[in-house]
Formats: sequence, structure tokens, C-alpha cells
Amino acid sequence: MKFIHLFGSSNKTAFDNIIGYDDLKEIVNSTLSSDENYNLLFVGPPASSKTLFLQGILEMKSGVYLDGSNTTNRILDVLQERRSKIICIDELDKMARQFQEKLLNFMESGHIKVDQIRRQYDFQIKGSKVFATTLYSNTFKSWLVNSLAIRVMHW
Repeated sequence: MKFIHLFGSSNKTAFDNIIGYDDLKEIVNSTLSSDENYNLLFVGPPASSKTLFLQGILEMKSGVYLDGSNTTNRILDVLQERRSKIICIDELDKMARQFQEKLLNFMESGHIKVDQIRRQYDFQIKGSKVFATTLYSNTFKSWLVNSLAIRVMHW
């Protein structure tokens, strides 16, 4: 019975599978609990727990996970359908530059307006928080990294 008690209790948190990075865990937790509209960009080399942070965020809060290498239309379809306030984008650097600009406008206003040949998108998601990962911050235009409330965290 003592053995089961020792190993059977589960006080796991969403970030237990991430070793270290206690300061980043605290920042993410503060961002998630804040009423302010903060967006976080995780920058670091492969195998530095960036994607694990996104998974942990989605364990704590309901949201959407988007792969930056997906087509823009697929990402827009998911956002329009789900209207999630927590948006996690893995590999943001693989997203088309044009869509990165639309993302910045969305982070500023909560409004997405994209006119394409076959489809138009025009919707709002107020109070959203965007969490994204990238290998290198220098792959983006400086205004995407430096403006607004994007916090860049290097490993």
C-alpha cells in the first residue's frame, strides 16, 4: 500500500515533462492567467522544448494547435471555425510572409480579413493569445518580432 501511495499520487502539471526553464514556465503561466492580450514567441534550436511548451499550454487551456507549414487556407479555416482564444502555432517561420503580416494585424486588432481569389475571410476573435515557435527570430521582419506584446525567449 505504501508503494502505491508513493507512486500513485499524481500532482502533475502541464509542464512536468519539461526539465528546467522555470522562468519561462512562470512567464507562460502569468500570460495565461492575465486578462491582458500577450503573445509569446519561443525562439530556440531543435529539441529545446518549444513544442512541449505549446502542448503544455493546450493541456492547461482549450485552444488550437496549428502547424506553420500547413496551408494558409487550412489555418484560416480552423481559426474561423473554432474561434479559440488560445492559438498555438508551431514553426511560425515556415508560414508564408504574407500570412505573417496578417497574423500581426490579427494580434493588434483581433480581426482577420483576408481576400483570396476563391475565398474571403472576415471574422474576429477578441481577447486571443498567440503562442508560437520558431528556430530563428531573424527570419521575420523586425516589426513582427519587436512590435506589440511579443516576448522573444531564446534558449
